[in-house]
Amino acid sequence: MNNNPTLHDVAQAAGVSVATVSNVMNGKKGQVSEKTKAKVEAAVKSLGYQPNTYARQLKSGQSNLVAFIVPDQNPFFTDILNGLTKVCLAHHLQVIVISSEESEQRQNELIDLFVKQRVNAIVLAPVSSHLTLKDEWKTTPIVTVDRTIDEGVSSVTVNNTEAGFQATDYLLKLGHESIAILLANPNISTTTHRQAGYEQALTNHQLAVDTEFMSFSDDKLGTEAQIRSGYQATKQWLTLSEPPSALIATNYLLMIGALQAFKELDVKIGKDISFIGFDNSHWNEIYSPAITVVEQPANQLGECAAQLIIEMNNHEPATSVELSTHLAIRASCAKKNER
Repeated sequence: MNNNPTLHDVAQAAGVSVATVSNVMNGKKGQVSEKTKAKVEAAVKSLGYQPNTYARQLKSGQSNLVAFIVPDQNPFFTDILNGLTKVCLAHHLQVIVISSEESEQRQNELIDLFVKQRVNAIVLAPVSSHLTLKDEWKTTPIVTVDRTIDEGVSSVTVNNTEAGFQATDYLLKLGHESIAILLANPNISTTTHRQAGYEQALTNHQLAVDTEFMSFSDDKLGTEAQIRSGYQATKQWLTLSEPPSALIATNYLLMIGALQAFKELDVKIGKDISFIGFDNSHWNEIYSPAITVVEQPANQLGECAAQLIIEMNNHEPATSVELSTHLAIRASCAKKNER
Protein backbone atom coordinates (compact mmCIF):
# COMPACT_ATOMS: atom_id res chain seq x y z
CA MET A 1 0.00 0.00 0.00
CA ASN A 2 1.18 3.54 -0.80
CA ASN A 3 2.50 5.13 2.39
CA ASN A 4 1.18 8.49 1.21
CA PRO A 5 -2.06 7.81 -0.66
CA THR A 6 -3.18 10.58 -2.98
CA LEU A 7 -6.54 11.91 -4.13
CA HIS A 8 -6.09 9.80 -7.28
CA ASP A 9 -5.61 6.65 -5.17
CA VAL A 10 -8.87 7.36 -3.33
CA ALA A 11 -10.69 7.99 -6.61
CA GLN A 12 -9.40 4.71 -8.07
CA ALA A 13 -10.33 2.72 -4.93
CA ALA A 14 -13.83 4.21 -4.85
CA GLY A 15 -14.37 3.92 -8.62
CA VAL A 16 -15.15 7.63 -9.01
CA SER A 17 -13.49 10.70 -10.48
CA VAL A 18 -10.96 12.87 -8.67
CA ALA A 19 -13.46 15.75 -8.88
CA THR A 20 -16.03 13.66 -7.01
CA VAL A 21 -13.55 12.83 -4.26
CA SER A 22 -12.68 16.52 -4.01
CA ASN A 23 -16.36 17.44 -3.66
CA VAL A 24 -16.79 14.93 -0.85
CA MET A 25 -13.64 16.10 0.97
CA ASN A 26 -14.70 19.75 0.71
CA GLY A 27 -18.22 19.03 1.96
CA LYS A 28 -19.96 20.40 -1.13
CA LYS A 29 -23.65 19.65 -0.67
CA GLY A 30 -25.99 18.52 -3.39
CA GLN A 31 -23.21 17.48 -5.78
CA VAL A 32 -22.66 13.91 -4.57
CA SER A 33 -25.18 11.19 -3.76
CA GLU A 34 -25.16 9.59 -0.30
CA LYS A 35 -24.17 6.26 -1.87
CA THR A 36 -21.17 7.77 -3.65
CA LYS A 37 -20.21 9.73 -0.57
CA ALA A 38 -20.18 6.50 1.47
CA LYS A 39 -17.93 4.81 -1.12
CA VAL A 40 -15.46 7.69 -1.03
CA GLU A 41 -15.42 7.81 2.78
CA ALA A 42 -14.81 4.05 2.92
CA ALA A 43 -11.88 4.40 0.51
CA VAL A 44 -10.43 7.29 2.53
CA LYS A 45 -10.60 5.19 5.69
CA SER A 46 -9.20 2.07 4.06
CA LEU A 47 -6.23 3.87 2.50
CA GLY A 48 -5.60 6.11 5.49
CA TYR A 49 -5.73 9.15 3.24
CA GLN A 50 -4.93 12.53 4.85
CA PRO A 51 -5.77 15.74 2.95
CA ASN A 52 -2.74 17.81 1.97
CA THR A 53 -3.69 20.87 3.98
CA TYR A 54 -0.68 22.88 2.82
CA ALA A 55 -1.46 22.25 -0.86
CA ARG A 56 -5.08 23.20 -0.28
CA GLN A 57 -3.94 26.44 1.36
CA LEU A 58 -1.70 27.30 -1.60
CA LYS A 59 -4.57 26.71 -4.02
CA SER A 60 -7.17 28.66 -2.08
CA GLY A 61 -4.82 31.31 -0.71
CA GLN A 62 -6.35 30.66 2.70
CA SER A 63 -4.99 28.95 5.83
CA ASN A 64 -6.77 26.41 8.00
CA LEU A 65 -6.58 28.78 10.99
CA VAL A 66 -9.53 30.41 12.74
CA ALA A 67 -8.63 33.44 14.86
CA PHE A 68 -10.65 33.99 18.04
CA ILE A 69 -10.24 37.55 19.39
CA VAL A 70 -11.55 37.84 22.95
CA PRO A 71 -11.89 41.14 24.86
CA ASP A 72 -10.50 40.04 28.24
CA GLN A 73 -9.49 37.05 30.36
CA ASN A 74 -13.00 36.14 31.47
CA PRO A 75 -13.24 32.31 31.79
CA PHE A 76 -16.57 32.59 29.96
CA PHE A 77 -14.61 33.01 26.71
CA THR A 78 -12.58 29.88 27.51
CA ASP A 79 -15.84 27.93 27.59
CA ILE A 80 -16.81 29.46 24.24
CA LEU A 81 -13.38 28.45 22.92
CA ASN A 82 -14.03 24.82 23.91
CA GLY A 83 -17.18 24.66 21.79
CA LEU A 84 -15.57 26.55 18.91
CA THR A 85 -12.52 24.28 18.87
CA LYS A 86 -14.58 21.08 19.00
CA VAL A 87 -16.46 21.87 15.78
CA CYS A 88 -13.50 23.45 14.01
CA LEU A 89 -11.28 20.41 14.60
CA ALA A 90 -13.96 18.20 13.08
CA HIS A 91 -13.58 20.29 9.92
CA HIS A 92 -9.74 20.30 9.96
CA LEU A 93 -9.55 23.88 11.25
CA GLN A 94 -7.24 24.99 14.06
CA VAL A 95 -8.17 27.79 16.46
CA ILE A 96 -5.82 30.43 17.83
CA VAL A 97 -6.99 32.79 20.57
CA ILE A 98 -5.74 36.22 21.62
CA SER A 99 -7.06 39.04 23.81
CA SER A 100 -7.66 42.65 22.80
CA GLU A 101 -8.01 43.64 26.49
CA GLU A 102 -10.95 45.89 25.55
CA SER A 103 -8.69 48.09 23.37
CA GLU A 104 -10.31 49.05 20.08
CA GLN A 105 -6.92 49.94 18.59
CA ARG A 106 -5.45 46.56 19.50
CA GLN A 107 -8.57 44.76 18.27
CA ASN A 108 -8.38 46.45 14.86
CA GLU A 109 -4.64 45.80 14.60
CA LEU A 110 -5.29 42.11 15.28
CA ILE A 111 -8.01 41.96 12.62
CA ASP A 112 -5.62 43.61 10.13
CA LEU A 113 -2.92 41.08 11.02
CA PHE A 114 -5.15 38.01 10.67
CA VAL A 115 -6.70 39.20 7.41
CA LYS A 116 -3.20 39.71 5.96
CA GLN A 117 -2.28 36.21 7.12
CA ARG A 118 -5.34 34.92 5.24
CA VAL A 119 -6.87 33.05 8.15
CA ASN A 120 -9.91 30.97 7.31
CA ALA A 121 -12.18 33.12 9.49
CA ILE A 122 -12.24 35.48 12.47
CA VAL A 123 -14.48 34.99 15.50
CA LEU A 124 -14.69 38.28 17.34
CA ALA A 125 -16.08 39.43 20.69
CA PRO A 126 -15.98 43.13 19.79
CA VAL A 127 -14.98 45.86 22.25
CA SER A 128 -17.72 48.16 20.95
CA SER A 129 -21.08 47.95 19.19
CA HIS A 130 -19.69 50.31 16.57
CA LEU A 131 -17.15 48.75 14.22
CA THR A 132 -16.56 50.01 10.70
CA LEU A 133 -15.44 47.13 8.51
CA LYS A 134 -12.58 48.00 6.18
CA ASP A 135 -13.02 46.82 2.59
CA GLU A 136 -10.06 44.45 2.91
CA TRP A 137 -11.65 42.82 5.98
CA LYS A 138 -14.68 41.82 3.95
CA THR A 139 -12.65 39.15 2.15
CA THR A 140 -12.47 37.12 5.39
CA PRO A 141 -15.53 35.59 7.06
CA ILE A 142 -16.15 37.36 10.39
CA VAL A 143 -18.57 36.14 13.06
CA THR A 144 -19.17 38.02 16.30
CA VAL A 145 -19.86 36.03 19.45
CA ASP A 146 -21.46 37.15 22.73
CA ARG A 147 -21.69 40.72 21.40
CA THR A 148 -23.10 42.27 18.22
CA ILE A 149 -22.02 45.20 16.06
CA ASP A 150 -23.99 47.65 13.93
CA GLU A 151 -22.54 46.41 10.64
CA GLY A 152 -24.92 43.46 10.32
CA VAL A 153 -22.18 40.82 10.63
CA SER A 154 -23.30 37.28 11.49
CA SER A 155 -23.46 36.84 15.25
CA VAL A 156 -24.05 34.25 17.97
CA THR A 157 -25.47 35.72 21.16
CA VAL A 158 -27.85 35.06 24.02
CA ASN A 159 -30.99 37.05 24.75
CA ASN A 160 -29.29 39.50 27.09
CA THR A 161 -32.40 41.57 27.70
CA GLU A 162 -34.13 38.42 28.93
CA ALA A 163 -31.10 37.61 31.11
CA GLY A 164 -31.12 41.00 32.81
CA PHE A 165 -34.88 40.87 33.28
CA GLN A 166 -34.80 37.31 34.66
CA ALA A 167 -32.28 38.10 37.40
CA THR A 168 -33.93 41.36 38.44
CA ASP A 169 -37.47 40.00 38.39
CA TYR A 170 -36.44 37.10 40.63
CA LEU A 171 -35.06 39.47 43.26
CA LEU A 172 -38.13 41.72 43.03
CA LYS A 173 -40.38 38.72 43.64
CA LEU A 174 -38.34 38.00 46.78
CA GLY A 175 -39.35 41.43 48.05
CA HIS A 176 -36.22 43.41 47.18
CA GLU A 177 -36.86 46.91 45.89
CA SER A 178 -33.37 48.37 46.27
CA ILE A 179 -31.34 46.39 43.74
CA ALA A 180 -27.89 47.52 42.59
CA ILE A 181 -26.41 46.36 39.28
CA LEU A 182 -22.80 46.09 38.10
CA LEU A 183 -22.51 46.56 34.35
CA ALA A 184 -19.53 46.25 32.00
CA ASN A 185 -18.42 48.51 29.15
CA PRO A 186 -21.37 50.83 28.32
CA ASN A 187 -20.51 50.69 24.61
CA ILE A 188 -21.13 46.96 24.07
CA SER A 189 -24.43 45.29 23.23
CA THR A 190 -24.42 42.88 26.18
CA THR A 191 -24.26 45.79 28.62
CA THR A 192 -27.03 47.85 27.04
CA HIS A 193 -29.32 44.83 26.67
CA ARG A 194 -28.80 43.57 30.23
CA GLN A 195 -29.37 47.10 31.49
CA ALA A 196 -32.61 47.27 29.47
CA GLY A 197 -33.82 44.00 31.03
CA TYR A 198 -33.01 45.29 34.53
CA GLU A 199 -34.91 48.53 33.91
CA GLN A 200 -37.88 46.71 32.36
CA ALA A 201 -38.26 44.47 35.43
CA LEU A 202 -38.25 47.49 37.74
CA THR A 203 -40.82 49.26 35.55
CA ASN A 204 -43.04 46.17 35.56
CA HIS A 205 -43.04 46.32 39.36
CA GLN A 206 -43.85 50.08 39.32
CA LEU A 207 -40.40 51.00 40.64
CA ALA A 208 -38.23 53.86 39.45
CA VAL A 209 -34.72 53.23 38.09
CA ASP A 210 -32.18 54.67 40.54
CA THR A 211 -29.00 55.52 38.63
CA GLU A 212 -27.17 55.71 41.98
CA PHE A 213 -27.41 51.92 42.08
CA MET A 214 -26.11 51.44 38.53
CA SER A 215 -22.35 51.18 37.87
CA PHE A 216 -20.44 50.78 34.58
CA SER A 217 -16.88 49.46 34.41
CA ASP A 218 -14.01 51.32 32.81
CA ASP A 219 -14.40 50.76 29.06
CA LYS A 220 -10.70 50.83 28.15
CA LEU A 221 -8.53 48.78 30.46
CA GLY A 222 -9.91 45.24 30.22
CA THR A 223 -9.72 42.43 32.78
CA GLU A 224 -8.27 44.13 35.86
CA ALA A 225 -10.38 47.26 35.32
CA GLN A 226 -13.59 45.26 35.43
CA ILE A 227 -12.63 43.43 38.62
CA ARG A 228 -11.60 46.73 40.20
CA SER A 229 -14.83 48.40 39.03
CA GLY A 230 -16.97 45.68 40.60
CA TYR A 231 -15.02 45.92 43.85
CA GLN A 232 -15.12 49.72 44.14
CA ALA A 233 -18.80 50.15 43.27
CA THR A 234 -19.88 47.34 45.63
CA LYS A 235 -17.79 48.75 48.49
CA GLN A 236 -19.24 52.21 47.93
CA TRP A 237 -22.84 50.93 47.93
CA LEU A 238 -22.40 48.83 51.05
CA THR A 239 -21.07 51.76 53.07
CA LEU A 240 -24.11 53.96 52.33
CA SER A 241 -26.50 54.77 55.17
CA GLU A 242 -29.16 52.88 53.18
CA PRO A 243 -27.32 50.22 51.15
CA PRO A 244 -29.07 48.07 48.53
CA SER A 245 -30.59 44.83 49.78
CA ALA A 246 -29.61 42.97 46.60
CA LEU A 247 -26.94 43.15 43.91
CA ILE A 248 -26.54 41.76 40.38
CA ALA A 249 -23.09 41.39 38.76
CA THR A 250 -23.57 41.05 35.02
CA ASN A 251 -20.36 39.21 34.20
CA TYR A 252 -17.79 36.95 35.85
CA LEU A 253 -15.12 39.62 36.36
CA LEU A 254 -17.52 42.08 37.98
CA MET A 255 -18.73 39.21 40.18
CA ILE A 256 -15.15 38.58 41.39
CA GLY A 257 -14.82 42.25 42.30
CA ALA A 258 -18.10 42.21 44.24
CA LEU A 259 -17.05 39.12 46.17
CA GLN A 260 -13.78 40.80 47.14
CA ALA A 261 -15.76 43.73 48.59
CA PHE A 262 -18.15 41.40 50.46
CA LYS A 263 -15.18 39.63 52.03
CA GLU A 264 -13.38 42.82 53.00
CA LEU A 265 -16.49 44.30 54.63
CA ASP A 266 -17.53 40.98 56.19
CA VAL A 267 -20.89 41.09 54.41
CA LYS A 268 -22.74 37.76 54.56
CA ILE A 269 -24.21 36.76 51.19
CA GLY A 270 -27.78 35.51 51.48
CA LYS A 271 -28.09 37.17 54.89
CA ASP A 272 -26.83 40.75 54.68
CA ILE A 273 -27.34 40.95 50.93
CA SER A 274 -28.87 38.83 48.17
CA PHE A 275 -26.52 38.31 45.23
CA ILE A 276 -26.80 37.11 41.62
CA GLY A 277 -23.83 36.67 39.29
CA PHE A 278 -23.39 35.68 35.66
CA ASP A 279 -21.86 32.52 34.18
CA ASN A 280 -21.62 29.18 35.87
CA SER A 281 -18.52 27.41 37.14
CA HIS A 282 -17.83 24.61 39.60
CA TRP A 283 -16.79 27.03 42.32
CA ASN A 284 -20.17 28.84 42.13
CA GLU A 285 -21.79 25.70 43.46
CA ILE A 286 -19.23 24.90 46.16
CA TYR A 287 -18.84 28.50 47.34
CA SER A 288 -20.57 29.05 50.67
CA PRO A 289 -23.31 29.96 50.17
CA ALA A 290 -23.70 28.61 46.62
CA ILE A 291 -24.17 31.52 44.22
CA THR A 292 -27.27 32.09 42.10
CA VAL A 293 -26.15 32.83 38.54
CA VAL A 294 -27.49 33.51 35.08
CA GLU A 295 -26.13 30.56 33.10
CA GLN A 296 -25.11 31.21 29.52
CA PRO A 297 -24.67 28.25 27.12
CA ALA A 298 -21.05 29.15 26.45
CA ASN A 299 -20.02 25.90 24.77
CA GLN A 300 -23.03 26.09 22.48
CA LEU A 301 -22.16 29.69 21.57
CA GLY A 302 -18.77 28.46 20.38
CA GLU A 303 -20.24 25.52 18.48
CA CYS A 304 -22.75 27.77 16.71
CA ALA A 305 -20.02 30.26 15.78
CA ALA A 306 -17.98 27.45 14.22
CA GLN A 307 -21.01 26.19 12.31
CA LEU A 308 -21.59 29.67 10.87
CA ILE A 309 -17.96 29.70 9.71
CA ILE A 310 -18.43 26.35 7.94
CA GLU A 311 -21.58 27.62 6.24
CA MET A 312 -19.87 30.83 5.11
CA ASN A 313 -16.93 28.82 3.74
CA ASN A 314 -19.49 26.84 1.73
CA HIS A 315 -20.91 30.13 0.41
CA GLU A 316 -24.19 29.72 2.22
CA PRO A 317 -26.14 32.85 3.27
CA ALA A 318 -24.87 34.52 6.46
CA THR A 319 -27.21 34.10 9.42
CA SER A 320 -27.28 34.92 13.13
CA VAL A 321 -28.23 32.85 16.19
CA GLU A 322 -29.71 33.90 19.54
CA LEU A 323 -29.78 31.44 22.43
CA SER A 324 -31.55 31.55 25.80
CA THR A 325 -30.11 31.77 29.31
CA HIS A 326 -31.12 29.97 32.50
CA LEU A 327 -31.30 31.30 36.08
CA ALA A 328 -29.64 28.74 38.35
CA ILE A 329 -31.19 29.46 41.76
CA ARG A 330 -29.03 28.75 44.81
CA ALA A 331 -28.57 29.94 48.39
CA SER A 332 -27.14 33.42 47.72
CA CYS A 333 -30.63 34.94 47.48
CA ALA A 334 -33.28 35.15 50.21
CA LYS A 335 -36.58 36.91 50.79
CA LYS A 336 -36.06 40.41 52.08
CA ASN A 337 -37.91 39.81 55.35
CA GLU A 338 -35.71 36.76 56.01
CA ARG A 339 -32.50 38.77 55.93
